[in-house]
Amino acid sequence: MKNFYVSLVFIFFLLLTGCSYQGNLNTFDTLYYNQNEQKAFEFSKKMAQNNLLWKIQSGVSGYMAGKYKESMSILDAAENLINKNQAQGFFSSSLSNVGATLFNDNIKSYQGNLYEGVLINYYKALNALMMDDDLRARVEFNRANDRQRRAKDYYQKEIQKALKNQEEKYKKDPKAKQVDQNVSSDKIDNILNSQYSNLKRFAIYDGFINPAISYISGLYFSLQGDFKGIDLLKEAYGINRSKLIAEDMILFEKKQYMKKKYTWIVIEDGKSPTKKEFSINLPLYLISDQVLYFGLALPQLEEGSSFYDSFDMIDTKGSKNFEEISLIDGVIANEFSKQLPYIITRAIISAVYKASMQSVLKQILGGYGAMGGALFSATTTAADTRITTVFPHKIWLNRVQNNEEKITIKANQKEILEIKLINCNANKASFDDPTQNPILKNKEKKEYTVCKNTNNLLYIRTTKNNIIPKLIIGEKK
Repeated sequence: MKNFYVSLVFIFFLLLTGCSYQGNLNTFDTLYYNQNEQKAFEFSKKMAQNNLLWKIQSGVSGYMAGKYKESMSILDAAENLINKNQAQGFFSSSLSNVGATLFNDNIKSYQGNLYEGVLINYYKALNALMMDDDLRARVEFNRANDRQRRAKDYYQKEIQKALKNQEEKYKKDPKAKQVDQNVSSDKIDNILNSQYSNLKRFAIYDGFINPAISYISGLYFSLQGDFKGIDLLKEAYGINRSKLIAEDMILFEKKQYMKKKYTWIVIEDGKSPTKKEFSINLPLYLISDQVLYFGLALPQLEEGSSFYDSFDMIDTKGSKNFEEISLIDGVIANEFSKQLPYIITRAIISAVYKASMQSVLKQILGGYGAMGGALFSATTTAADTRITTVFPHKIWLNRVQNNEEKITIKANQKEILEIKLINCNANKASFDDPTQNPILKNKEKKEYTVCKNTNNLLYIRTTKNNIIPKLIIGEKK
């Protein structure tokens, strides 16, 4: 009976931990998307410590808040953690963690995903450019693209290895032998087809390549005169077929950027996908031939959300639409789909353990044992819905030749930013430092200044109530 009460206390602790985690994420999202990035950064720093998810949240929000050195340090630590997890195998710790099987995967530390590793290096590269550290930016862009190229091979090997190890481990376990393997396999296929069929629409991201990473890296290298930049532009174009990227490939191949100067504008908008839990009843066949129905909890991706549906650039020639060059949902959904067979298999095995435990408790303690086992099973059956929420939903692109005096950016036909182009050599004294957030002239309009006589890359992050512009490439002083 003493052990029974200890179990109840532990279950209560697990419930509190889960509620606290989700509450903290909700608080961060409110600060980051509804208020301002500085508050979100300060909040997430308190959570980071040795927690990979919160290090990513903190590192990216720190970049948005203009805390570049701090952000770089935090993202360095996040990269070290994700490298360690990847080297060990994202799924290896799950296999050896008996507690995660008996309870649920939420008791394990957050392992991360390959797409997050890519984005860590991407934001580190942007940090480096804001600090005028071209050497570091080059290193980080190279790492981001290298991660993308190795991801597909890694997952093929890692998933196969994990499933094989899992099969061998549980073949020797008497509890696992109680599962009808054919039934389990059929159930996995049924679950995939009925609950996750929407993932098939992201087939263009099957190669694990985020075209925005390839494009921005390619733009940077091309402006540096590095020929691999064009290869990266081609890689991005091969996925999204963007007309603007096709024009950029010609522009750099013919070296037009050396004769004429251009400003590229990249907008990160919206909020990336979240995860929710859904439950189903799965029949598990025991040695006694009894059929018991247990709740099976699995994670499901919730579609990301946009703050604006369209962006336009207005100049003296008229209006030009921004092109969507990346849907982060697709990048995340592709990797999630590769993990699903493993996730579902583990959920079934966990249910088998709990079914066996209930059977044993009933035999030993009778009705009280059955009640305790059922309570334990119900309260510990939960999906791992942890996911970083700091990334955008969509990434947009436009380009203008620097022969304008002013361009205006509109979102949903509403003016959100005015960009002035000046000759910096002739206007040194009046040039505002574009590494800082622009001065808010009124609640509806912001102004920003860039040089006419340099090639520029202007980065803009939109949230519900804020516009965060940064000059990634161009004259900053």
